[in-house]
Amino acid sequence: MPTPTDRPAQASLLEALRSMSPARRWKGNNGYSHILRICLPLVASNISVSAMLFTDRLFLSRYSMAAIAASLPAGVMIVTVSSFFQGLVAYVGIFAAQYLGAGRPRRAAAALWQSLYLSLAAGALIALTYFLAPAIFALGGHEENVQALETTYYRILAVPAVLNLAYFAMSSFLAGLGRARLVMWVNLIGAFINIPLTYALVFGLNVFGLQLAPELGIVGAGLSTVFSWLATTVIFCLLIFNRRMEKTHDIFRARAFDRELMKRMIAFGSPGGLQRFLELAAFTFFAFVIGRLGELYLAANNIVFSIEALSFFPMLGVGAAISILVGQAIGRGDPQGASVAVASGIGLSSFYLVFIVILFVVFPEPLLRLFLADHYEPAVSARIMELGVILLRFVAVYTIFDGLYLCCFGALSGAGDVWFPMAVMGLGGIFGLAAPVWLLFAAGWASVYTLWAAFVFYVLVLTAAGAWRYRLGKWRSMRVIEYEPHP
Repeated sequence: MPTPTDRPAQASLLEALRSMSPARRWKGNNGYSHILRICLPLVASNISVSAMLFTDRLFLSRYSMAAIAASLPAGVMIVTVSSFFQGLVAYVGIFAAQYLGAGRPRRAAAALWQSLYLSLAAGALIALTYFLAPAIFALGGHEENVQALETTYYRILAVPAVLNLAYFAMSSFLAGLGRARLVMWVNLIGAFINIPLTYALVFGLNVFGLQLAPELGIVGAGLSTVFSWLATTVIFCLLIFNRRMEKTHDIFRARAFDRELMKRMIAFGSPGGLQRFLELAAFTFFAFVIGRLGELYLAANNIVFSIEALSFFPMLGVGAAISILVGQAIGRGDPQGASVAVASGIGLSSFYLVFIVILFVVFPEPLLRLFLADHYEPAVSARIMELGVILLRFVAVYTIFDGLYLCCFGALSGAGDVWFPMAVMGLGGIFGLAAPVWLLFAAGWASVYTLWAAFVFYVLVLTAAGAWRYRLGKWRSMRVIEYEPHP
């Protein structure tokens, strides 16, 4: 009896929905149970990251409105500046997955070293943007007190950015080898360090009259983030650079600079880095434009995006799991197994996102109330609540499509189809977001609601493009590693 994945691509929508039911897709290679074993640790890792971002902004929103208004533009800016290099070094996970699928795990260690060398060079470049920070945030046109906080927060994170890049390289390497649980535990440790430390450094910590930590506000949030980067990087080093990994992967003997492998990693990783950069640049542009409407609108926008992390970051874990499984399947010459993994990933993410959409639409007030401090003026709190309820409905509209979008792009990335997503991000960012926003301002129609409508349109454009490319199936014949017969 044929399985749902053996049916023609023109099967009815009803049959496609039936094929995603747990009864028909639970067991088997790359079925729901298999996907969950890979994706749950990665989802937990991303939830821990989103928990850190959520609590950072929660604490800052209760510290001052200026702090929460500054945290998202500055945080997104450092991620945007780092994003190309993050995507470049993180692509080592796809190399590791395909080498593992091809039965050549020792080559994965050489790929890790090349990504670490790239991390060192990129970290030095990012650190130099310390001197450009005032000019960068002056372009945003935000209020002067917000600009000062944005500059301070950005500078704290820019100098030690090499730690963050090394973290991306090592966590992606382990995830590509299928050791997602290790990545999960390290990220959970990072969250357990970051969250209480952020609270202590933002508000100060006094115990029995003894001041254990000063009140630093947004500076404290930045310092706690840096400390968590350092802690997780050290733990990853201990997990990777040891005798056991030397025995199985030649982790120390593979440390030589490999020119050909470096060229291959840059060739395939650069489009992924550009994709990440263009996606975040579009998001940064949107955040800065919202800031021109006023501090209150910027604060409400940042709060809504902090809540939206509850849906988006877990889906990033699903997308990463799909990339790994597709990479392993492509490495062993099994594109049909990759298709099964993608279909299972879309089904799992759909079940989760239905729950999240209901939460955003039916219970927005309790979520928003978490961010409203007692010292806010009643009129300000009421206006933020009013805006937040409506904006969360915008979030609910595009959240429905997040699973499809991230799974399709994850599959393309895992196979090596990297140039199309990069081009879509560039064109989508220009014509799907920047151009509509500019036209709204030029026509005098710009409001927080019309700008958010443009953002929803942008997400739908990306989703449609990713689904179309995946359906073409060109990714099935691609690979990123050099060809060698399977042992």
